[in-house]
Amino acid sequence: MSSLIRLAEVTDLHKLSLYERQLYGAEGYPELLFYQTYRQWPQLLLVSQNDDVASGYSMMVPLDPQRVMLMSLLVATDFQQLGLGKALLQHSMVVAKQEGYETMELSVAPTNTKAVGLYQKAGFSVLNEVADYLGKGEDRLIMSKQL
Repeated sequence: MSSLIRLAEVTDLHKLSLYERQLYGAEGYPELLFYQTYRQWPQLLLVSQNDDVASGYSMMVPLDPQRVMLMSLLVATDFQQLGLGKALLQHSMVVAKQEGYETMELSVAPTNTKAVGLYQKAGFSVLNEVADYLGKGEDRLIMSKQL
């Protein structure tokens, strides 16, 4: 199975929203958000592709001219455990640096130990833990890395 990381195309967006619903149910990002991100920051929406199938994505949004937020990184269930999360993260950091950002920030559930470990191995540090960051009971670690 061959894989690559590339910029998202409009034809990917529906599948990405389906992956969100599969993993997160009603709390997954809606298709509209993918379209909005694609239209506003096309250079910050990346897709992992295995053979001819979009298998995951990373979505970044600018916070200010120096900082970018990794808003989401997802690998579809059928493609997990292939190193795609790590590849998407690494490629996202390269793209962010090429776009002129100096720092990447993200939020992650403290209970998502696999993701926390991935980010720590990539050099991210925990800045703080925020209770109810994404609503009641949705605590998050805020992590950051200099690019």
